[in-house]
This record gives sequence, structure tokens and C-alpha cells, in this order.
Amino acid sequence: MTDKKYADKQVYKVLIKAPIETVWSELVNTTSPRPFFWNSSWDSKAMASGNAYRMVSNGGKTVAVIGEILEMDPPHRLVHSFRLTSLDDPASTVTYTLTETSDGTEFCLITENIVAGSSSEKSMADGSKFIVQNFKAYIETGKVTFGARMMLRMFSIMAPFTPKSMSADKWPLDQ
Repeated sequence: MTDKKYADKQVYKVLIKAPIETVWSELVNTTSPRPFFWNSSWDSKAMASGNAYRMVSNGGKTVAVIGEILEMDPPHRLVHSFRLTSLDDPASTVTYTLTETSDGTEFCLITENIVAGSSSEKSMADGSKFIVQNFKAYIETGKVTFGARMMLRMFSIMAPFTPKSMSADKWPLDQ
């Protein structure tokens, strides 16, 4: 048996010009698709430590991410496991930290425990940048960047071609 090598921890940080309560509320909003999460919504029995979650999109038909909420300290910290349903890679860890500053809220997205060289490593690096950039834009302006809006339109057009392996039927919340 070989030991898995893990990629270095990655930290993505941005200052959002909004109160910490606003930033937290948007991060954990479960009532509507979040454009900075590729129009996915959190789906969990409750956003609380120890609960499973999944990120659903396409009207609840598609599940792109599954995991467990590992730690929740509103409005400062959310930690969860993270596994892309389209890949066979093991789950990693995502941490969000929010720190109130005189200019707004420092928002950090931290990824850890990702197998080095895996498909998940590249996907999460690209995805983390997208989330941070578009989360800031969404909170400050009410919409994501132009590039993200174009990407989300393409995703909606391509939704009928989503791999069957990502079907919500294959990823029930209580698994």
C-alpha cells in the first residue's frame, strides 16, 4: 500500500465591502441557487455540524458536490468535507473564514487534504478562484462577473447533457 501525497493547503483571500453578517448569510443561504457556486444550492437537513449536505443544481436534478458539515461557528467559520460526484477522488476539506475589518469582511476559502496530482486538485483550484472572485462581486454588486454570467448561461444550455453519474437520484442526502 502506498501513502497518498497531499497537495499543499491553498488559501484564497479577498476583502468584501460588506458587514460580516451579510457575508455569512449569503455564504450559508439554502433558499436559492447561488451564482458563485455555479447556480447550486446547499441541500442539508440543517446547516449544522455533523450533518450531510449536497450541492444541487438544475432544479434539484443534479448533484455536483457531497460532504459533511464538520464545523460551524457563525458568522466566522464553516468547515466541510468536499467530494466532487463526477470524480472518484476522495473527499477533501474546505474551510471558509470570515473576519470583520474596518473596511468590511475578510473572506478566506482554504482547501486542504486534496490528493496531489488528482483531478480534484485542479478542479478545486480553478473553482476556488471562481468562488472567491464571484462571491465578492455578488455581495458588492448583486451579480457575479460578466465572465461568470456567460459561463452560467452555457451551463444552463448544457444541463441536458450532464453526466448521469451526477443525477440527484444517485446522491440522496441521507446516504
